[in-house]
Amino acid sequence: MARTFAVRGIVEGFYGPPWTHTERLDAISFLAPRGLNAYVYAPKDDAKHRAEWRVPYDDDERARFRELAAHADANGARFGFAISPGLDIDYESEADRATVLAKLQPLLDAGVPWFLLLLDDIPMQPGLAPRQAALATWLLDRLRASRADAALTLCPTEYVGTHPSPYLGELGAALPDDVDVMWTGPTVCSPTLRADDARGWTKALGGHRTVVWDNTPVNDATMVNELHLGPYLGRDADLVGVVGGVLCNPMTQARTSLVPLATAMDFLRDPDAYDASQSWAAACADVGGDRAVPLAVLARACADGPLIEPGGLELTRMVDRLEDALRGPGWVDAATPLAEELRAARALPSALGDDPELAPWAVAASAHATAGLAALRLIQQATPLAAAGADGGTRVIPPEPEAAMQHAFALTYTWLGARADEHVVYGPRFAVYSAIVQLPDGVGPALDVRASLRENANVIDRLCRLALEYYEAWVQNPEAHREPVAVPLPFHDRRFGDS
Repeated sequence: MARTFAVRGIVEGFYGPPWTHTERLDAISFLAPRGLNAYVYAPKDDAKHRAEWRVPYDDDERARFRELAAHADANGARFGFAISPGLDIDYESEADRATVLAKLQPLLDAGVPWFLLLLDDIPMQPGLAPRQAALATWLLDRLRASRADAALTLCPTEYVGTHPSPYLGELGAALPDDVDVMWTGPTVCSPTLRADDARGWTKALGGHRTVVWDNTPVNDATMVNELHLGPYLGRDADLVGVVGGVLCNPMTQARTSLVPLATAMDFLRDPDAYDASQSWAAACADVGGDRAVPLAVLARACADGPLIEPGGLELTRMVDRLEDALRGPGWVDAATPLAEELRAARALPSALGDDPELAPWAVAASAHATAGLAALRLIQQATPLAAAGADGGTRVIPPEPEAAMQHAFALTYTWLGARADEHVVYGPRFAVYSAIVQLPDGVGPALDVRASLRENANVIDRLCRLALEYYEAWVQNPEAHREPVAVPLPFHDRRFGDS
């Protein structure tokens, strides 16, 4: 019998413009057949959810929540409604407690049994854990007075780490046993989630069931210029026996988020049988429809992020092969698939330019691909040719200096244009991720500087530099022996990048 995670879903918990009501309905409809069984409403920038949590939702908003809950139920999913009052709540105030309950009561009346109390992203204070546990205990008691099967999940103020801490120990000891506690892993956007790490966290909380708040494919805060379109990776299948479930935090781009979310649901439904490549291809096909091919090209250009380094990009592996092959005449064979990928990326604006979620990255990918193709043309211009001679032998045609120089200029101009676009494709030039970790002794957080900063990681930059270095080596020593490339004349018909 296949192992499966008990809770498999999404938590709309990012900073930035919340999804629309229609986008939430569509996401549930699309993902439920792939295994989703939970959706949590928790957008940080819904003011009534967090900054102005005391302000009640109006009748229209409540009606949409009821519809969303009913839609989730019809698709075999549980709807979770979250409130995030931690910025300014007085934990012992009867008025504030009554306001929290009043915010949740309409959902209770509509038949919603699952609520989440989010106390994340607030300053730590001495004695905070017992006060938060007392509020959660009171709230669960009041919820169950109205509905016996009501459930409460808590996101604590400390939500990263694998070691015990005073806060976690006090919180776990004071919380009711059946309150689940959320965890993002060893850091905020955890590259890996291991079963042993989850065991350490669960032990630190005194055995409370853990629900993973998995910050992928989220692209808020410092990541707004990125799309995270890669497959779900780095999660230990054995987590299924340790945690109660996983909720993925999506991107602000709702439709685009369905690509990585679909792969996550495939993993969570059957982690032992998960094939990331197959799942990714199927997700691009299902989301893209008649645009599946260009969407897959863009997904390959945007597959990296805080969880996946640019070295995992297919284009990076292609450039690796080209760099190795430049030592001999076989570089043309290595460059050919690279050129095909770049030509496909260059055409993305015509295929995806009318999609408001994808268009900025399609344009950026096209500009980068144009520079990459210029790099390949420069390499070919700086390589001697082997052509058939009139006598039936082979004659070598050396590089033509002025033509090669013009291609060098063309490369620098197109590369400059690509670098002017701040949307990240083919890896970032400078990225900052919120790699907050727990200090080894469990006392206080720390910033993992190495994991937070990613510099000079754009593979098109690398390809352009490689081409210019290849050209420069020829300029410095035109007589140096280079294996000629055999191509038929006229030569321009075989330039990389030509249609």
